[in-house]
Amino acid sequence: MSAAFGLTGEMLVLLMIALIGFIMRKANILPKESNQVLTQIILYITLPCLIIYSMDISFSMELFVDISWLLGLSIFALLGTTVIGYLMRKRAKLPANREGVYEAAIIFGNQGFMGYAIAYLLFGEVGVLYTAFFMIFFLFYVWTYVIYVVARVGQKISWRQLFLNPGVIATSLGFIVMVLPFSLPSLIGSVLVDIGTMTLPLSMILIGSLLAAISALEFKQLMKNQYIWYATVAKLVLLPMLLVPFLWLPVSTTVMGVAILVTATPSAPTVPMFAQKYGGDVSFSSVIVATTTILCVITIPMLYAFILFIR
Repeated sequence: MSAAFGLTGEMLVLLMIALIGFIMRKANILPKESNQVLTQIILYITLPCLIIYSMDISFSMELFVDISWLLGLSIFALLGTTVIGYLMRKRAKLPANREGVYEAAIIFGNQGFMGYAIAYLLFGEVGVLYTAFFMIFFLFYVWTYVIYVVARVGQKISWRQLFLNPGVIATSLGFIVMVLPFSLPSLIGSVLVDIGTMTLPLSMILIGSLLAAISALEFKQLMKNQYIWYATVAKLVLLPMLLVPFLWLPVSTTVMGVAILVTATPSAPTVPMFAQKYGGDVSFSSVIVATTTILCVITIPMLYAFILFIR
């Protein structure tokens, strides 16, 4: 019960950081040009540092079975989210600049930011390790397919742009770091973690700032948009339920807890960033992120309680 309360508290902290970004933008402490600057800083500096640091882990053969399950569950979840996101986009009647961000918001959750926090809070350091392995395929996916989904509407994008970008390069370097027989020097590790940990607060400040740019009338209209609620239900309830049947298989509770709860994280703050960069509807995607982030304060603790009840 205490873990569930702690989990709710962590999510409320994220909402408060976004509120700070909202107030700063409304007070013009952050000018409108700062949204683009923050986007560039996060996508090209802080997030790659976080990716590399998170993969600086020691591989142990005792973890081989759990890691194998994590990789298998990751692929299964990725395929499931992709199919559902694709089908929901195809059935939706949305303008072109909203189709891509709608699909991306369903597919890609706040796994790299909130996922690590939830895993550490509930499972300690092993939760962080397992999240890193569960995230391996997602890291490549978001910097390739998800960018393609958003960018195909706003502008032409080449395969070179998809694979030679900071996310894929950072993940590739992370793989190299992972298989090295030694850890990164402490100085480099300290620099990476200090810069990388700025990703979460900067992302939430950016979300708050992006939301502040939406007029009250536009926000009210968007909240009446049925597709925002379809995306919210799919992201927070439908997609994590895909993994629930595995709870009855001989898989450790920690592995299943990480897999289900990381999949259940709200739509990622990077979706509006990609929309900002590649010509998608920033307001539409920001409202989906805000809605899922607020409601996950309820849904994720409920999912965790359900996992404990089954186990």
